[in-house]
Amino acid sequence: MERQGTAGQSPHEIIKVATAFWTSKVVLSAVELGVFAEVAKNPSTVEELCAALSLKGRGARDFFDILVSVGLLEREDGVYRTSPLSTAYLNPDDPVHDISGYLLYLNSVYPSRTLLSDCLRTGERLNYDHALAAAATGRAAGTAPGARMMPVSADDDTFGEAFATPDQVTGFVRSMTGYSMGAHLALTSAFDWSGVREVVDVGCSEGAFLAHMLRAHPHLRGVGFDLPQVGDRFSAYVETAGVQDRAHLVTGNFFSDPLPTGDVIVMGHVLHDWDLVTKQMLIHKAYDALPSGGRLLVYESLIDDERRVNTTGMVMSLNVSLVSVGGLGYTGAECTSWMTDAGFRETSVSHLDGPEYMVVGVK
Repeated sequence: MERQGTAGQSPHEIIKVATAFWTSKVVLSAVELGVFAEVAKNPSTVEELCAALSLKGRGARDFFDILVSVGLLEREDGVYRTSPLSTAYLNPDDPVHDISGYLLYLNSVYPSRTLLSDCLRTGERLNYDHALAAAATGRAAGTAPGARMMPVSADDDTFGEAFATPDQVTGFVRSMTGYSMGAHLALTSAFDWSGVREVVDVGCSEGAFLAHMLRAHPHLRGVGFDLPQVGDRFSAYVETAGVQDRAHLVTGNFFSDPLPTGDVIVMGHVLHDWDLVTKQMLIHKAYDALPSGGRLLVYESLIDDERRVNTTGMVMSLNVSLVSVGGLGYTGAECTSWMTDAGFRETSVSHLDGPEYMVVGVK
């Protein structure tokens, strides 16, 4: 008998979603194993790649061809080469555009996804013990202690954990640079920088946002504001990008210290880490630090206002709820309402790239 309401639909529409993690793990393992770095230097056959990467599994050909099927490798006459996409964004020799750090982080925390059901049942959060250090060194997730459950406490400091060791600092800032790459590249042209002299990036991490804006707009000067632990990484990144003479870091804590002043204050992937009261406090701090006519620019993987379409925004919100003390994602409408409450007279929401949007408020 024909089932009602299933005409033209296949159960594989469900199975494709349910097995998406199989494909994602191939991509993450390829980064961990150094596939893209090796192929970029030496286009190779299956046998040559297996020898260079010390791979023995009989599924190696399938492994590499899956990467071909998702557009990250190309194969011609049995020789594998990087595709334009992986050449652009998975090349450790081009650290200004490389997003491998984010994929190494995802690979390191991959086992923790098995605890999602437990977290939803108990309300406890995940502590990615050593995961960021593993990401920084490129170690396999299985070689470091796995993610473990940790009760929520008002005294917990999410970034205290992330910045506990130099390796964890490196893992965290490289992962943030990787995830933010699409937004950074889009923001070089999606926002009008022509009348801006100085831009302040609050929660600047290793300075990738400033590096891209300053490279694209030679008249700009940039100030990064973040915890002192990012200092070495910030200096290295802006020097690699060639903008060290126009970018500098101000260290501080945005809970207790005033924000630096500038024509534009940027908060990228910052507000989702905190509870509602903290989100509103940070927006008020930005308003106070801006001159009349100054702008607050927030970029984020937003949840769509109807909460039906932007799956990535909702997944990111779920993820941050699992690892932070009070963080949650938000919609563009929510963000503009917070800006209006803080005193901003004009607000707008615009798409940037993929799941990324910017929200702008004018003082």
